[in-house]
Amino acid sequence: MANPRPLHVRLRLDHLWAIFALSVIGGFISLAPTAPNDFWWHLKAGEIIATSGIPTTNLFAWTLPTDHPYIYQSWLGEWLFYALFRIGGLPMTIFARNMLGAAAFVMVAWEARLRSGSWRLGALASVLAAAMTINNLNARTQNWSWLPFMATLMILGGYAAGRLRPRWLIGLPLIMVFWVNAHGAFVLGLLLAGAFVAGETLRRLLRQPRALGWPQLRWLYLSTLGMVAATLVNPLGLGIFSYVASLLGDEASQGLINEWQPPNPHSLAGAFFITGVLALIAAFALARRRPTISDVLMVCGMAWPAFMGGRYVVWFGMVAMPLVAQSLAAPRVVFSTESTPPTQRSGSAANLLPALLLVAIVVVLQPWMKPLLPLHAPYQAIFADVPGAPQMFSINTPVAAVEELRVRPCAGPIFNEMGYGSYMAWALYPAAQSFIDPRVELYPLKLWQDYVAISQGEDSLLRLDRYGVACVLLDRGLQSGLATDLDNSLSWERSFRAGASEIWRRR
Repeated sequence: MANPRPLHVRLRLDHLWAIFALSVIGGFISLAPTAPNDFWWHLKAGEIIATSGIPTTNLFAWTLPTDHPYIYQSWLGEWLFYALFRIGGLPMTIFARNMLGAAAFVMVAWEARLRSGSWRLGALASVLAAAMTINNLNARTQNWSWLPFMATLMILGGYAAGRLRPRWLIGLPLIMVFWVNAHGAFVLGLLLAGAFVAGETLRRLLRQPRALGWPQLRWLYLSTLGMVAATLVNPLGLGIFSYVASLLGDEASQGLINEWQPPNPHSLAGAFFITGVLALIAAFALARRRPTISDVLMVCGMAWPAFMGGRYVVWFGMVAMPLVAQSLAAPRVVFSTESTPPTQRSGSAANLLPALLLVAIVVVLQPWMKPLLPLHAPYQAIFADVPGAPQMFSINTPVAAVEELRVRPCAGPIFNEMGYGSYMAWALYPAAQSFIDPRVELYPLKLWQDYVAISQGEDSLLRLDRYGVACVLLDRGLQSGLATDLDNSLSWERSFRAGASEIWRRR
């Protein structure tokens, strides 16, 4: 019997560039802390879903009736987070965020490589796209949209380019069944499909080179109809679109929440977005490989919401940066049957060691091992001391203050910082409820305006009296006006302080 041939793994230098870029991205995501705003109330909702079914009412806030209607559209994403929590505690939920983010940018690099033929350009595209996501790395249900978005993009792009057969389109409705129940960004999948339907139809009508034929277009049309039908497989049915429309038109979210506002070029994330837009314009202007009509429609469709709100920049980056790589790539060379295409440069086994070291760095930065590393004290100081979850959640998570309220309950309603309301839902519900929390579409605009006025110290004590507030849980940095008013009041006394978190009670 012949001896089996030994397995030789050879990596080219351009492979190493991609592994380096993706390891940096994966490491950065793993180092990023999660702010309290969204994660905790989603986790509590997941617990309720797992034990009692999908809720349909407010539950967590005393400023609205307990039975006030509320739609938990991301119920599947919430349930998945809680299922992971049951399996491996809080570290498992953060590990899921890390892996979903790393996998998404692997797909960005892969898509750029397919479009450009270069892993180096794929590495560049992934780094640029990741830079635009720098303010959008919290653990929250949006994480479950990253892979469906990229999978939809790659299937549509691969089919339009002739790389994939029609059977791949069957995956699009299946992806949508998951996506429509996991997060509201499912509408972006329909936007992607619409861009390809319109773009590829125009290419056929204009008789452009390598345009899809009518039989191929029929498969694209059918798969898009299947995606639309799949969106109805959710607890709301057709009402899911009314929910998304009302959320996008909500005055409070559009005017008061930072991530719903246009990207600020003076911030780091906004500067990366503007840089990405300029890079795309320059790449299109100097392109050696011209974008198709579908490419242009797709990137314009993603640029529109990105200019409207910072939370949408992540999707623009994932779509636009592979197109930058495509535009920078060398023109395609068509070889005749008599000619022989040039052979690719051979790889080297020596490149395997640095590749393994890069991957190992990402591995040791995962939640179970990161606390064992000798990381700098200033970095460790940005994290809250969450039991069982060191170096995972940001310092503004009010762990100690909420524990104080659990041990010494407030004698009446609590006014709280918005992000704190999310952690209160996890740690205090049903024993206590919050004044407000990050569910922006739940609360009327008047309540948001009162919250902002109280936080800024505009007749804050009078407004607290009107609401009958008995305790205040504030962030001294974010609510300095209110903190000053309480300092100067004879009717209130501070009963607890931990970092920026303070508890004030009526005397």
